Amino acid sequence: MAGYAREQKLNEILIDGGSVVNILPLQTLKEIGIPIDELSNGRLMIQGFNQGGQRAISIIRMKLLMDDMISTALFHVIDAKTSYNMLLGCPWLHENFVVPSTWHQYFKYCCNGIVRKVLGDSKPITEAESHFADAKYYTEDAKKKFYAPRRAKVIQ
Repeated sequence: MAGYAREQKLNEILIDGGSVVNILPLQTLKEIGIPIDELSNGRLMIQGFNQGGQRAISIIRMKLLMDDMISTALFHVIDAKTSYNMLLGCPWLHENFVVPSTWHQYFKYCCNGIVRKVLGDSKPITEAESHFADAKYYTEDAKKKFYAPRRAKVIQ
């Protein structure tokens, strides 16, 4: 997904319904232009990074604009290398009544009784920075193939 935070365009926004926190990497915080000394201290230990824990440096609430959707999110800032610029987890999904679709690469939300749809990036991986694990699903060959097992063995 793509969006704006503090009038800065951000690509590679990951929406993850399996994450119990919203995460903002320190590098993204610096790119947006927020000095770390303006932030509240973070004490939360986040599990799942490098098979271990990662302590949040700080927390920050930011306003986000994605297509025509305006929202806010509380982020835990971490000093770790990630393949995304921002991770929106369950707190953001639930606060904004967002229903994501990984299959269709969009999410839906309700605004004033009207269901709206925000489309994801059609080409989220650029040539300048691509991690094979992410990029292999967006090649021309990948679009022609459907990656699913033809037959799965049943184990009883």
